[in-house]
Amino acid sequence: MKALWVALLAATCAASAFGQGRGAATQPPPATQPPATQPPPATQPPRPRPVPRPVAPRVVVRDQSGTRVPGVKLTISGAVSAEFTTDESGSATLSTLKDGTYRLRCEHEGFVTLEREFVVRAPQPASIDVTLNRAPPPPPPAPAPAPPPAPKPAPPPVPPSGPPVTISIPDYVDKNFVGRDPLKESVLACNGLETVRLLQLRDPVAEHTHSNMDEVLYVVAGEGTIHLGATQTNIGAGALSVVPHGTPHSVERRGRNPLILLSTLAGAPCPNAR
Repeated sequence: MKALWVALLAATCAASAFGQGRGAATQPPPATQPPATQPPPATQPPRPRPVPRPVAPRVVVRDQSGTRVPGVKLTISGAVSAEFTTDESGSATLSTLKDGTYRLRCEHEGFVTLEREFVVRAPQPASIDVTLNRAPPPPPPAPAPAPPPAPKPAPPPVPPSGPPVTISIPDYVDKNFVGRDPLKESVLACNGLETVRLLQLRDPVAEHTHSNMDEVLYVVAGEGTIHLGATQTNIGAGALSVVPHGTPHSVERRGRNPLILLSTLAGAPCPNAR
């Protein structure tokens, strides 16, 4: 009996194993399922970038030696226009400027005016260093023009001339001889600018000067001496002496006979002219 039960159990197990093997051979493969698509991750909004703050540039002005220059006029032009002046330390803080390009003009008496561009980019602080060159000294003022020459005075009108004169000196002397008188003066011609005289001398003529007339002395007869300043000259018949105006002169006779001179005074009207 026990052997029978063992045989049935073995048969049942074999049949079961056969059925499982058959079923595994005939069972179709499972259908391939496409991979599940993952939903995209949710997009996060970008974080806002911090807006840079506008900056206030600082300008420092120096001369060529590096010394800071106060009182410099600063003019800003561009998106903003403004004017500033450097303080005692030679610096100035400008107003807050937006990003951009600006032009800076620096002016100060005694220095060459300077213009330059600078760029503002926040948030970097803008520091602007400026060096001014001293202006060359001004040229010396031109000399004042010379005053125009004074107009020359008009020449005095020429006085009217006298009548023409023709005379024989020997005949005139015969008729008008000096005799024993010390001096005899006879006017032979009297014109607008001259006087012609005949002088007959026995006594000397003292030293004198004609301020506005030249004198020409011609010896007609006799002998004598003429003194022109410090010069002394002996004269006789036919001698001629020219005495410029302003020259002191004197005449004296030598010998027994009178000294007869023809004197012409030129440059002034004859006192007897009419």
